[in-house]
Amino acid sequence: MSCITGGPSVTAAPEQFPAGVDDRDLLRALLDNSPDHIYFKDRQSRFIKSSAAQAFQFGMATPDGLVGKSDFDVFSEAHARPAFEDEQDIIRTGLPIVGKVERETWMDGRPDTWALTTKMPLRNRDGAIIGTFGITKDISDLKEAERRIGEVHRQLVEASRLAGMAEIATNVLHNVGNVLNSVNISAGLIAERLRASKLKGLRRAVGLMDEHAGDLGDFLTRDARGKLLPGYLRELAQALEAEQLAVAEELGLLAKSVDHIKEVVATQQSHAGASSVVESVKVDELLDDALRMNASALTRHKVDVVKRIPDLPELPLDRHRILQILVNLISNAKHAMSAVPPGQSPCITLGAALLPAADGRVLRITVADNGEGIAAENLVRVFVHGFTTRSNGHGFGLHSCAIAAREMGGTLSARSDGAGQGAAFMLEIPLGPQEGLP
Repeated sequence: MSCITGGPSVTAAPEQFPAGVDDRDLLRALLDNSPDHIYFKDRQSRFIKSSAAQAFQFGMATPDGLVGKSDFDVFSEAHARPAFEDEQDIIRTGLPIVGKVERETWMDGRPDTWALTTKMPLRNRDGAIIGTFGITKDISDLKEAERRIGEVHRQLVEASRLAGMAEIATNVLHNVGNVLNSVNISAGLIAERLRASKLKGLRRAVGLMDEHAGDLGDFLTRDARGKLLPGYLRELAQALEAEQLAVAEELGLLAKSVDHIKEVVATQQSHAGASSVVESVKVDELLDDALRMNASALTRHKVDVVKRIPDLPELPLDRHRILQILVNLISNAKHAMSAVPPGQSPCITLGAALLPAADGRVLRITVADNGEGIAAENLVRVFVHGFTTRSNGHGFGLHSCAIAAREMGGTLSARSDGAGQGAAFMLEIPLGPQEGLP
């Protein structure tokens, strides 16, 4: 039975690892495949062994190129000195440093990077500390996303100050607030993945090898636990790689949300005079983005989503203005679910169609719900600045959506059969004669 827990399952066959294999052979499988920096140092903080990923980033042709070198050979004094002092403290006290966020500055002048680092004492069989070993994960993309969010916040404040109009400032806050829900979700997922990292499994594996440093070959081929260790390390490397890919994917979604916030700010800065940026857009992907930005609220309120989207070609559209409208409409539909008739489940239906028009074609996007509906006397007022039927509403969302639709030459309208009958909002955007169509 293996004494390693908290990691992937182990299925390696012992005959794959012949007698006499030493720690270099064992570690190479992990060090060659891990996307993170894994390294071992002596008491003078000089590299004994490192992962291939670290050697490549440090400009070495092979991991052996780092042997005998230290952080002072790669990083500037501003980073190398604190790192050296941390390792010497570990050697003196035996206490590890876990999850430290570090800014890395490089001797060759390349842009700074950010890292999440864990360092621990390296002991021999007698328990004496003979150096340190560590694991460093590159979190530069996450720090860049945080920087961009901070920059967007500063732009938001500046946009509000320059505009000098309460309506514009409130519209900015309203539209950005919708997207920030998605930003918070992505940031939370990234933080959770980092906290649940499989790196702790490597610590257990290295500890097991330290216990058998003097008889590692026999341990790997004769001991039941040792036979499992190489396969465990190989699968751990794959798990770490998958973990990094998942974080990178979530960072991509985070960046998309930040980009949309920037476009909202830029549009509101110019108000009605803002220039229109038209690009080729897939309508189904646009709707998916709007749903993602409302995903947390829809899930929390158990709202079903039905999409009735035909196979449409890419169309020339103002992506960010339409996305702003859709995010608002879906959010409003979710709020309308507080009064779903008995016996029905909350449901939002999204539709899209290309319709003929006198001077070309029109794209119609529909957001419908089965919620509280709209009274007949309110249908003509829902787009008026400041009008709202919600106790905590402010009446800016639909008003700003109607303005955005007009700026694209289109219209935004509402339909409802009355209280308790649900509602539908139709966004229609003119495309011109056969523009963007097969």
